[in-house]
Amino acid sequence: MEKSLIEFINTLDLSLKKLQKEVGESSGISKLTIHQFQYIDAIHELGEPTITEIADKLNITKASVTTGINKLVHMGYATKTQSIEDKRVFHVNLTKAGEKLIKAKYQALKEYGDFIRAALSKEEASRFEETLIKIVRLFKQT
Repeated sequence: MEKSLIEFINTLDLSLKKLQKEVGESSGISKLTIHQFQYIDAIHELGEPTITEIADKLNITKASVTTGINKLVHMGYATKTQSIEDKRVFHVNLTKAGEKLIKAKYQALKEYGDFIRAALSKEEASRFEETLIKIVRLFKQT
């Protein structure tokens, strides 16, 4: 089991990197660092977050997020809008280019999921999904 699991994780990692490279070259993802893409994901998931909300979600400092977001703004993937209620607070949004990256990512992940699903019977796919839900839940707890 251990050898199979290690082989699965390594194969999945290499395959996802290959897919990310292919998608990245056509959508602009390849220009971004891993951290920058994590910021884009967080912005997408949170809606119109503040710098503090992004920092809390990613468990990193506000200073790091501010620097990263400023780079994304400069690159054209995000915008910052000052809060009317509190001038110290900025809300972050994705631009059309940022939304395009998110769309490309989720399309690639869907295709990847379809590829895995096609290799399994319906029963196997159901058991696999149940197992993955348990594993994801475990990772989220740590």
